[in-house]
Amino acid sequence: MKQPSVYSFEQILDAALTLIREKGWEGVSARAIAKEMGSSTMPIYSRVKSVDDLEKDLRKKARELLRGYQQRQYTEHALLNLAFGYVTFARDEKYLFRFLYLEKPEKLDVEDIAGMRESFFAEFGEDSPQGKALRELKESGQEAVIQYTWIFTHGLAMLANSGTFGSNSDEAILRLLMDAGEAFYVWGLNKKGESPQEG
Repeated sequence: MKQPSVYSFEQILDAALTLIREKGWEGVSARAIAKEMGSSTMPIYSRVKSVDDLEKDLRKKARELLRGYQQRQYTEHALLNLAFGYVTFARDEKYLFRFLYLEKPEKLDVEDIAGMRESFFAEFGEDSPQGKALRELKESGQEAVIQYTWIFTHGLAMLANSGTFGSNSDEAILRLLMDAGEAFYVWGLNKKGESPQEG
């Protein structure tokens, strides 16, 4: 079978994403992409200057897959679904999670952490089930709950991803998230307006 002389950027991106899912970012090269596509490297280089140029688009694709996990309805609680989807993505898509948060992480600074409420609403929408659940809290509690819940959830996701967590079952993950989430949520409901660093 004759191979196509021209591949679309999307086909190259999909092949690179497949490689990340199987081998991680280190497994992505023009030669590896070409092999995955059954091609020579020439069509790859005709569409992409370097593998690093693919990073932004690969990150976007990986985040879309993560969002898919987070928008599933695992439970009747929208915010719990977000956290559970995040942790199970880390468990089930080990290399994609590592690509996003270990191998090629976006840097966070103090302003990013302090503005998580705005980022949350920008990503999920104020009228989404997640946005409505968050808006039940006082505004001062919303930012704090997002920050501390994310920190806990990210830590749990790292443990699930590395395999060092004792049980990676859905039930064990849900139980931990429910217990922590309930504590953070009750705390957020009672928050009086101090900044998260003060509370």
